[in-house]
Amino acid sequence: MSTSRSSRRLITLALGAGIVVGARGARADQGLPLVHPIYAQVPDAPDRDVTRREFSSAAEHYRLGQVEVVDIPPPPAPRAGPLIKTGAAKALKVAFDDALKDLNAAAAEVAEEGGAGLTTTELFDLYLYRGMATARADWNASPAPPALPAPPDDARARGFEDYLRAASITTDRPLNPRELPPQVMADFARAATEVRARARGTLIVRGQADAQVSLDGAAPAPIAGGVTFRDLPYGPHLVRVEEIGRMPWGAAITLGEPSMSLDVPDSPALVLEDATAAAHARRMGATFALVAQPKPGSGARMELRLVDITGILHDAVMVAAVGEVGQVDAGVMRLDEEARRIQRMGLAPAPAVAAAPAAPEPAPGPPVLLTPPPAKARFADDPAAWARDHWPLLTAATVLVTATIALSIAVAVDR
Repeated sequence: MSTSRSSRRLITLALGAGIVVGARGARADQGLPLVHPIYAQVPDAPDRDVTRREFSSAAEHYRLGQVEVVDIPPPPAPRAGPLIKTGAAKALKVAFDDALKDLNAAAAEVAEEGGAGLTTTELFDLYLYRGMATARADWNASPAPPALPAPPDDARARGFEDYLRAASITTDRPLNPRELPPQVMADFARAATEVRARARGTLIVRGQADAQVSLDGAAPAPIAGGVTFRDLPYGPHLVRVEEIGRMPWGAAITLGEPSMSLDVPDSPALVLEDATAAAHARRMGATFALVAQPKPGSGARMELRLVDITGILHDAVMVAAVGEVGQVDAGVMRLDEEARRIQRMGLAPAPAVAAAPAAPEPAPGPPVLLTPPPAKARFADDPAAWARDHWPLLTAATVLVTATIALSIAVAVDR
């Protein structure tokens, strides 16, 4: 009977081990998510609540899990504003070399981006103080204008070009004679007189209906069918165009005719990069990212993209979130099935599993005298102890087979 009880204990241990191994196998069979849904949120998009709700509903319908909302980074903030402020302060302190470093950097950005984020006053200050720093007009400089024509390399003549730029933006800005040297006051007055005497023209700007345009730092106006700016003095001007969901566009133009048209090119859309979407999918243990991103322009439209965790774009579809019932669901279903097809064909990348950091090797301890190992129990004397000493590291299937053989022996002994 003791052999029978020991055999039953052995069977119980074997079945318990089989249950543990089987449970681990069941968890492994469940696997990781195949597709991770991501909603790419465009800053200030008017229809983002509608598009987000429709995509979340479709993701829930196809059991893709919780939708992750990721904000698309806005364009880099302009640096010209702070540079103008510090450059003007340095010019007033007659630190002209340091002032030019800031003001030249601001002028380069303004020429490329059309005065992004700057007001008319800030643009005026940029050229006024750069003219002062270029001409090195301190309080000891002569206020009398130079003889014309000035030599090309004359610093005061080069500074006068910036005064002309400032006057082209506005000739009505009052200057403080207690703050500015007499030479600056005199040269700007001459520049303003010259700009007032110039011919006048019209600028027509055309572009996307949802875009807004600003001229020389003035308040933006919607382009719609086109914006007309009248009574502009001939010379350089700054144009800035912004549209929700797109990169801003700017340019420095020169008006030299009675009427000039400017067609604004389509700017690149602000997007969640495929590599960024792939990184989010990897973090969730998925194989693909299904990205929904609203598109700029009229109407609640979305682009759906299927990207694998290596950053490769496999497919994309454009859908309407309103007005066309079922388009979002159909697009999600199509890309979800595409992901499953790629997986069935064995072409899907394996989900990345972070390797556990290697444990540091322990420091060697003091020497230990080894003793002969204790004698192991015999099966005839103590089957349970023998089983503990000889328990093999086998799979669940092997353990269950061993348990079945032990059960047969126990039944035979009982009989």
